[in-house]
Amino acid sequence: MNEKVLITISREYGSYGREIGRRLAKRLNIAYYDKEILENAAEQLGVSKTFFSDDNLNESGLFSLSGRMNYGLKNLTELSLSTNAYDTARQIIRDLAAKESMVLVGRCANVILKDEPGIISVYCYGDLEDRVRRVIEEYGVPKAHARKVVLDTDRKRAKFYEYYTHRKWGDIDDFDVSINTSKRTPEEAVNLLAEVFCEKQKHLSKA
Repeated sequence: MNEKVLITISREYGSYGREIGRRLAKRLNIAYYDKEILENAAEQLGVSKTFFSDDNLNESGLFSLSGRMNYGLKNLTELSLSTNAYDTARQIIRDLAAKESMVLVGRCANVILKDEPGIISVYCYGDLEDRVRRVIEEYGVPKAHARKVVLDTDRKRAKFYEYYTHRKWGDIDDFDVSINTSKRTPEEAVNLLAEVFCEKQKHLSKA
């Protein structure tokens, strides 16, 4: 009997997705994974942990090699490195999912784990103005650049997601739960998802 529950959180930039994920994992006393996935992938590929960041995604949704000489990557193309990174991260995610219940933020995990019986896929979104305000107040992004940062980050995430999954980023039909964080606080979102987690666990125990 498999009672592992796997909560994946996809999110628009500034929609509290990461904060909700952390709080939820703490509430449920289960593992939480986020940037660690790509950090582990980077370690396996022998490149800097900072290489696979949202900031290093280009307009095509691939990891930029503009600084390839600094990483010892002169013989790699953006496509080959990005493909290796995604494949490595995908295997890491599957290995983690086989071990324990967890909350996993980003990394196309809702698609990678879509066939797992214990998956709960979550999408966090919010009004643009609310998200811009949050990145100014909570992330320290200068007001003059905040809107552009939010839109650029969303666009890069969408390109990456759509390139590797062949699905439309943010399509609510791809998710079990969609949360508008302009209408719900992080605490309310955590309460809701904790209930969904318990119901999923009950369902799995009866399967």
